[in-house]
Amino acid sequence: MNPLFAQKLVTDTVGVKLIKTPMAHPKKAALLSLIPGAGQAYNKKYWKMPIIYAGFGALTYSFIFYSTEFSRVRAAYKQKINNQPISDPEFQNVPEDMLYRVRESYRKSRDLSAIGMAGLYILNIIDAAVDAHLKGFDVSDKLSLRVLPDYNYWMGNSYVGVNLKLSIK
Repeated sequence: MNPLFAQKLVTDTVGVKLIKTPMAHPKKAALLSLIPGAGQAYNKKYWKMPIIYAGFGALTYSFIFYSTEFSRVRAAYKQKINNQPISDPEFQNVPEDMLYRVRESYRKSRDLSAIGMAGLYILNIIDAAVDAHLKGFDVSDKLSLRVLPDYNYWMGNSYVGVNLKLSIK
């Protein structure tokens, strides 16, 4: 595979020179991100890896917690509606409608944890690909954008707006 190069234009007194700077491959970064954090390592954004793993850790913990609690309450609810003695002492004196609401609450939280894990996984892949695309982007001081409030008074009418000033040096 041939490496990609971004080109920077550098002007000096003699003339114009092209300096080649290596760019990351967005497809490779996205494919590596199928293993969470690998795309960020490829892009040399190591500080993002602990954030990704902490997110997955917290969401996995919440999924396991809510799944376990859902199973406990579901078992108690099934025993209650079948007029069987409830084996879990924590739920023996809880009314049927309360067991149903608690069960649904745990189910909803478990499902949201799973959706959060899927979202974080997709965000991990998108972040690696976008970061690789922007690797060769010139962010020098030669480019600047200033956003300023604007107020105009012309022929008896006043106007309020936003003024954007783009400077290329």
